Amino acid sequence: MSFQRILCPTDFSPVAAAALERATMLARTFGAELILVHVVQTFAYPVFDLGLVGVMPQLQEEQVQRARERLEQTKAGLGSGLVVRTDLRTGDAREQVLAAARDAKADLIVMGTHGHTGLAHVLLGSTTERVVRLAECPVLTVRLPKA
Repeated sequence: MSFQRILCPTDFSPVAAAALERATMLARTFGAELILVHVVQTFAYPVFDLGLVGVMPQLQEEQVQRARERLEQTKAGLGSGLVVRTDLRTGDAREQVLAAARDAKADLIVMGTHGHTGLAHVLLGSTTERVVRLAECPVLTVRLPKA
């Protein structure tokens, strides 16, 4: 099996860094393009008859700008000899990661697990779990090594 485009979602957490390390190794091994994706959650609330209404646009824009900077820093930290593209999106992380993979025609998604358990998992669901279930390509999940 060979990969041409590897998509790696990141929220800049330690587990996402572990996934990026694995994705980078795979991209170097296969000579694949690495696509770093970050999703900024949209601040919105439901309003009767209007659907979702955006909240705090200045805060939203600030988050987008900071995320753009972090993506570029992360890309620069990967060094040379690797084709890396960044993709910054807004919205629901689960939906946007799946859309990014489809748009990029990704051969593989490499992403960290986040470890929600119990009630938090039932109420919030898992971005990783949903991506694993619905992605059109293989998904490699990466956990943080136990200390």
